[in-house]
Amino acid sequence: MSQGIERFFLLSYCLACCWPGLGAKSDLRVVRQWAELDFVFPSEEAKQIAIEKRYYVPGMSVPIDVDVHHRQGPYPSRIFVTNPRFDEGRPITLGTVDETGKIVAYPDYSWHDNQGFNCGGMTSVFRVAIDECQRLWVMDAGKIGDKQVCPPQLLAFDLTTDQLIYRHVVNASNYVESSLYITPIVDVRPRGPGDCANTYVYVADVSAYSVLVVDVMRDQAWRTTHRLFYPFPSRGTFTIDGESFDLMDGVLGMALSPYHHGRDRFLYFHSLASTTENVVNTKILRNNSYMHDPTIDPDAIYVFPKERSSQSAAEAIDRNGIMYFGLMDPPSILCWNTATEFSSHNFHTVAADRETLQFASGVKIVLNARGEEELWVLTSSFQRIMTGSITSERINYRIHAEKVPIILANSPCKNSPNGQKGYHVNLVDKSSDGHTYRPHRYGSASYL
Repeated sequence: MSQGIERFFLLSYCLACCWPGLGAKSDLRVVRQWAELDFVFPSEEAKQIAIEKRYYVPGMSVPIDVDVHHRQGPYPSRIFVTNPRFDEGRPITLGTVDETGKIVAYPDYSWHDNQGFNCGGMTSVFRVAIDECQRLWVMDAGKIGDKQVCPPQLLAFDLTTDQLIYRHVVNASNYVESSLYITPIVDVRPRGPGDCANTYVYVADVSAYSVLVVDVMRDQAWRTTHRLFYPFPSRGTFTIDGESFDLMDGVLGMALSPYHHGRDRFLYFHSLASTTENVVNTKILRNNSYMHDPTIDPDAIYVFPKERSSQSAAEAIDRNGIMYFGLMDPPSILCWNTATEFSSHNFHTVAADRETLQFASGVKIVLNARGEEELWVLTSSFQRIMTGSITSERINYRIHAEKVPIILANSPCKNSPNGQKGYHVNLVDKSSDGHTYRPHRYGSASYL
């Protein structure tokens, strides 16, 4: 897989260099595509058992997220794909894509062949995150359909050995019947070179409208609530490629500002059923006093006054503070420099295609072995799944990618405002004495 990925990006780079117009267009390249997912089983017998028990129903699987692990030396790169168990028939909930496009169970099939009967395995994974410490973070919602068959759990695997190195089973006090933990965002706060111990993970609860904060070093967690984690009823109807469906999902898309030693980061987030974007200083979330009361101060989180033209799912921010996100209508991927006002005149198109860029549910910034950033996006015909019109006679799922320098070669997103030091937002924070308040700024210019 790594050689294929390298050849793919080398061709993209050469084309962009030789034909500047092509580079300026910055269309994402399709790396993999499927009409329906197929899987690798440990044996033909295991496959037949899965079919008989309806653990595997061809055509039922829906990939939601993507992440990529580029390895040094002769080791192949790996594309990770999640396949949450919305219902029966999904044999593997997290896997890698092999050379033929089939999904191989990660770390092995025994973790998935449980369907809720073994809570030591994986039940249903919506999204994952790979951090700079070569760890794969997996948020297992613990649900099959609407049934909570196992407690939610946060797992971490060492990608150099593929061994489990951390497990946090979410305490019953930190989730409710409607909870669905789906998006983990990893905040590594090193106290020195190579330090990975001081890590926090922020997890979106899309159905119970909260954010779980996991302090990995202390193995503690607390649930936080705020009105901006809720969906907007007026934005709960989605129309994609002429098909409409209703989905009242709350907080889903989340991304962190770049890390600078000794400084706090900002967590950007939005509900799926919304067109707004919000931001909160992570030190507010890292306050373990929420163990006793999950309610965040109403004024501690800021919502930007301007809005997107339509709903968005996943988002990601690169090391220069540029955010990438998808739009439902028209189906497209956009960039926004967070040093500028959150407004449509600062949103710039990375790629647009009504057929191939529908419902971008997975968006990641990936660092390759050469230190270059890449944008990876997973899209699906999600509207056809929701309306029951999906068919295996057409391509329904795609993984797209491109190197960030190629995307930004002629994009206005790479330009910060001249002479500006960042925009002030109406976000306040108590100083150490507990009485003085001061405004915070957002934007990459503020991080410098």
